[in-house]
Amino acid sequence: MKVSIIGGGAIGLLVAYFLKINRKEPVIYTRSAEQAEELVKFGLTYKNLQGVKSNVRVEAKPIEEFSGNEPVCIISVKQTAIKDLKWLEDYKEISYLFLQNGISHLSFIDKLPHKQVCVGVVEHGAVKENHSTVHHLGEGRIKLASYRGDSHYEWKSLLNSNTSPVNLEEEWETMVYEKLIMNASINPLSAILRITNGELLTNEHAFSIMKKLYEEAVTVLNLIDRREDLWKELLILCRNTSLNRSSMLKSVESGQQTEIDSITGEIIKRGISLKIDTPYSRFVYEAVKALDWRG
Repeated sequence: MKVSIIGGGAIGLLVAYFLKINRKEPVIYTRSAEQAEELVKFGLTYKNLQGVKSNVRVEAKPIEEFSGNEPVCIISVKQTAIKDLKWLEDYKEISYLFLQNGISHLSFIDKLPHKQVCVGVVEHGAVKENHSTVHHLGEGRIKLASYRGDSHYEWKSLLNSNTSPVNLEEEWETMVYEKLIMNASINPLSAILRITNGELLTNEHAFSIMKKLYEEAVTVLNLIDRREDLWKELLILCRNTSLNRSSMLKSVESGQQTEIDSITGEIIKRGISLKIDTPYSRFVYEAVKALDWRG
């Protein structure tokens, strides 16, 4: 079965590899023709945590050649690129799975006419080393929930494996908000301090700020009843992806615009609407926006 993947970043390449080892045929649609050409020529190279490589052949095309031929499609671009995908609504029979940080993409999904839309969160750590190589720096899970329809069952069968276990969640909202808490606690701080996820645990000052960001996010998202459990999950996530450099840090380092608005920006907006002060979130937001402006 062919599965289209829009986005040739770290998550897009990692998911393409998972599909391939599950005997599916990913078709990767990339922003640049150069990346598509390299993937076709050299194949997709996967590196595990120990640096052991595996190469698989994949089909890849520039995004301009997307024609909706594949019945199911994964959207793995960053939030900053979602606004350029309005044309997705033209392919009404396709089943979509959205894999993004933050929550800004939800308003985009609301405007789609499709009956089958699934959302997911990726807990793996990965970095794209070049156009055709992805380094898997931390094993985790993919969580899926139906936004509309019941396609989450099909997506689980497509993606689930020993390398990448898939969990089905009953409530998409809880799933997405819990991941937003993780992103809001980790990503902006790692981007400002230029440190890995693991260093957030070993640097006592970074750890203290991360805890403050976490408390603000849990409060404004009304998940106080899960404060202790989610904090434990956050610590486990940092340990499991200890070598990973967050996507926001990688954006800062490469001079690209970050996803700060769809992550910390959403925490601040909800705090304002609920009259809850979020001073630590406001500070890291302004700091990352300064880095965006500089880039």
